[in-house]
Amino acid sequence: MTDKYVLKIEGLNKIFSGFEALKNISLRVKKGEIVGLLGPNGAGKTTTIKIITGLLKADHGEVSLFGNKTSSAVEAEIKAKIGVVFEESNLYLRLSALDNLKLFANINGVKLNRVKTLLKEYELYEVRDKQVKNFSKGMKKRLMICRALLAEPELLIFDEATGGLDPISAEIIREKLLNLKKQGKTVLLSTHYLEEADRLCDKIAFVNNGRVIAFNTPNSFKDKISKNFLELQFSLQKDKISLDKLKIKLNRFIKNNESFKIDKRRFSILLFIDQYVFKRADQLCRDYQFMEVNREEANLQRVFKEINS
Repeated sequence: MTDKYVLKIEGLNKIFSGFEALKNISLRVKKGEIVGLLGPNGAGKTTTIKIITGLLKADHGEVSLFGNKTSSAVEAEIKAKIGVVFEESNLYLRLSALDNLKLFANINGVKLNRVKTLLKEYELYEVRDKQVKNFSKGMKKRLMICRALLAEPELLIFDEATGGLDPISAEIIREKLLNLKKQGKTVLLSTHYLEEADRLCDKIAFVNNGRVIAFNTPNSFKDKISKNFLELQFSLQKDKISLDKLKIKLNRFIKNNESFKIDKRRFSILLFIDQYVFKRADQLCRDYQFMEVNREEANLQRVFKEINS
């Protein structure tokens, strides 16, 4: 492959019944990268993935896979290099885990040893003979990943890989994604979890309202926000002020992209570190019972708020 990009998307547009789901989306993914499509539900992530994989046809724009331009029907030779895991299960629920994989292994000319290896690697070998309808959501998602990996594809596409999963299953999948990168695989990961994108991705495309509003490395995003924060924590004395009044006062006190959180016994507030921060902190300490202070560096949550403000 002469092209250094495994995937190139140029100017994708898609309209459903007058609703513009994608608005000129462009993206490039190099070999061996994990690139995240990060954004809220309905941002356009799944529509983009369906166009890449040939399940939808774009109204305008172009997709190139492994240096080859594709139409709505992705060629079999290119499709063989791609493994896709969608958010919703597309397994045969009445079949066992083993039979699900054997079915697709036979279609793709994959040997049984590969099936058994994947079941062991994704901690499903002990339940290989159980019907998939009795699996948890996390187990189904791991089996879907096994199915996507059967033919050892070069590009893996995950739509909400850990969405709605229990913490153990989610952690297993995140570790496996990092292992896939070590093996030289390229991964496109759709997610709405900021912490997950920060941990896993080499680059992140912030997607909102059908647009890629920013594309860079996680550290580059965070470095652009020069403002760090002081987190101040205060004891919550309910007899002195109602929660509703406290929320009103804190909303009036904070600036753009600052925030506060109220728990049962305390509340915390994040203030920008600037020349006025200590004066503002002193004002809060006069009004409320101070407990402790911490410094918090910029994170992707803060980046996303600032990009969208």
